[in-house]
Amino acid sequence: MTGFAVCADGAGRRHPTLAEVAQRQREIRAWEALSVGDHYRFAKPGTIIGALLSTVLAVLVVTPIPPNWPWNIPTMILAIFTAVATVTCGLLWFEKPRPVPRPEPLAIVPFSRAENLRLMQGQPMEPYRAVCACPGCGDTSSHPIRQPGPDEPGWAMVTRRCAVCDREWAQA
Repeated sequence: MTGFAVCADGAGRRHPTLAEVAQRQREIRAWEALSVGDHYRFAKPGTIIGALLSTVLAVLVVTPIPPNWPWNIPTMILAIFTAVATVTCGLLWFEKPRPVPRPEPLAIVPFSRAENLRLMQGQPMEPYRAVCACPGCGDTSSHPIRQPGPDEPGWAMVTRRCAVCDREWAQA
């Protein structure tokens, strides 16, 4: 996962990109798809019934009952599979895994004027393009332009503003 841009005014806000917001939404949908109800309802009854059935099958295999001898091999195979299923159910019953907490949704956090000014002062000269990607959220469109203000870089011919995250940046 990529990191977020840290806020300039020290408020501790994070500025995720649109790609990061979409990735988190996919993670939340995957978590919701995997966290439906109690998946281990069968563990306790499966362990008890499996143990009883394995015991009965093992007794049938080892007892020398004459009409039982043609079925000893299939009964033994069934007893082994039942024992494996019983152990699996027992492990799920006694060592039930703890669910992972639901991921927190991300939202686009608007940039403040102070953040925009600080980021513009450290920005390298960028050529003008009619359609460009926002450096804050990654939105690619023809962002609205305005004349640069006196506190913005002197080399700037226009200042762009993203409608999604309110990020402003200069272009020559």
